[in-house]
Amino acid sequence: MVIAESNGNMDGLCIGFIGLGLIGGSIAQSIRMFYPEYRIIAYNRSEKARRLALEDGTADVVCDSVDNTFSQCDYIFLCTPVKHNVEYINMLKEVIKDGCIITDVGSVKNNIHKAIAEAGMERHFIGGHPMAGSEKTGYENASPYLVKNAYYVLTPEKEAPVEKLKELTDIVNKIGAIPVVLNCDEHDYAVAAISHLPHLIAASLVKLVKDSDSEKETMKTLAAGGFKDITRIASSSPEVWEQIFSANSENVVSLLGDYIHLLESLKKSLENDDTFAISDLFEKSRAYRNSFKDIK
Repeated sequence: MVIAESNGNMDGLCIGFIGLGLIGGSIAQSIRMFYPEYRIIAYNRSEKARRLALEDGTADVVCDSVDNTFSQCDYIFLCTPVKHNVEYINMLKEVIKDGCIITDVGSVKNNIHKAIAEAGMERHFIGGHPMAGSEKTGYENASPYLVKNAYYVLTPEKEAPVEKLKELTDIVNKIGAIPVVLNCDEHDYAVAAISHLPHLIAASLVKLVKDSDSEKETMKTLAAGGFKDITRIASSSPEVWEQIFSANSENVVSLLGDYIHLLESLKKSLENDDTFAISDLFEKSRAYRNSFKDIK
């Protein structure tokens, strides 16, 4: 149900957003900045984000439900936690027009591709994952520059029209991100290593310090830049990460096993005073880390 509408834009594409949190809000703001002629329709569960998006001019129409209002959309971005994204597919199946493409911003792809296949909506779906974010949440922390220079993975269904993939790729480029096309298996294994496992490590390291600290909280008091840098992501949303780990558990379990094996090997090296093994670890890790391409 439409609850508020501005004078609106009637030229260009119509873009829908389901979820106006940090990622959804940031992409919506970026599209508004680079495509002022596009019409943006947005749904968000909480009233605050809807109101802010209308007041700052990001959204032309805000709704308090997912209904026929979204039948106008050429593209619809699903921007809620990964399990909730799946729940909206059958709702949208009943309202989208022919030619509409649904995309998402979830950091796990296999689960939503499976749901799309079960709903028979393969020609309407191109998965997406902007490799950007923050430990902060909510529309109030959104920024039109959040995805600038960030890799933006697209995982198209085979049945999705090629011209739609090209158009969505152009949009991703225009808002400043770097599009990369992958299949969902390759994506999910990669992000398990470079995103999901690091979040688990950061949270578990914070718990280790909390459980090991003295009553005077000496560790907490002395924690400085290095510790804070590597554990910053431990402040991320528990709801979001519970769903991510559930959806990508097989890949995370596999890589976690490899990591535990590495830690056990390092523990043995320390017990045996094998300083060469420690030096070798830092030397190889430094060389590999220094080979990463920094995009500015």
